[in-house]
Amino acid sequence: MIFCSNKTCFLFDVFTGIEVSSPPLPVDENTRFCYGIDLIAPLPLPGLPLPVVGNTKFCYGAALTGPLASPNPHLIVYTKSSNFFWPIGSNSWSKCSPRNGPLTKFVVFKDQVFGMGSDRRLFMVHLTLQIHLQEIPVSWGGRNSMTEWHPRFAWLVVCGDMLLVVGCRSDSSGTGPSFEAYHLDTSTEPAKWVKVERLEKWAIFISNYLGVEALSCMNPERWGGRSNCVYCYDSRSGHLVAFELGKPLLGDDATWLRAFIYVTRLHDDHMGMVQPTWVVPSMFS
Repeated sequence: MIFCSNKTCFLFDVFTGIEVSSPPLPVDENTRFCYGIDLIAPLPLPGLPLPVVGNTKFCYGAALTGPLASPNPHLIVYTKSSNFFWPIGSNSWSKCSPRNGPLTKFVVFKDQVFGMGSDRRLFMVHLTLQIHLQEIPVSWGGRNSMTEWHPRFAWLVVCGDMLLVVGCRSDSSGTGPSFEAYHLDTSTEPAKWVKVERLEKWAIFISNYLGVEALSCMNPERWGGRSNCVYCYDSRSGHLVAFELGKPLLGDDATWLRAFIYVTRLHDDHMGMVQPTWVVPSMFS
């Protein structure tokens, strides 16, 4: 569990009882936290202004790269323009960000931390004495263009031995929007985002509250779920809906999807509220 008071972050491991607190974040006096700190909390939606109260600027969220007792865990906090890195237990923060804006989505894949910003560029995060961000050149299906795929929202998620980017896009043919997934293929130079036709034995969970990390689950049939589906939970409506990957969404399901995609948590009546978060026990082992 991750909390913040003033400019200090507090982390508590509910399984082991370990708790730590960070040194103050090196941000100016007008910066404070919005929503507290979430595992993943990206920047505002395109076209929406940065929430401001008086002269206050907001930090948006943080990611923890591993359990507190694991080797070399870091807390990564991101603001509108910067990423801050704290090696757990150290006395100082480091600041390092791409030129085009901070990384807002983080996953640990094959013992390496990856980050992605709002422009869909992918970085490998080297957590050494001097933080280093290495951009990974990636083409879409072999074409060197970042314009091939522009979903309104995208999530970075690990499914077994695949690193995926998952998003929802509309279809100009009028058949309705659908969820799509692309996996990172590093066997070529440059690497490629290759479209995934089926998730096979996996299901993915996302939320319209963007502070909730996307998670994957293997063999969801064990608890009555469905493989090859993206599960969406809209806490405002209280509905959980499973959308089959790549299939157009029609009727009531399409209505739920539109409500899911366009509802945000930037309204005053939701600021400061604790939101539901997906939890997969195996991720803590």
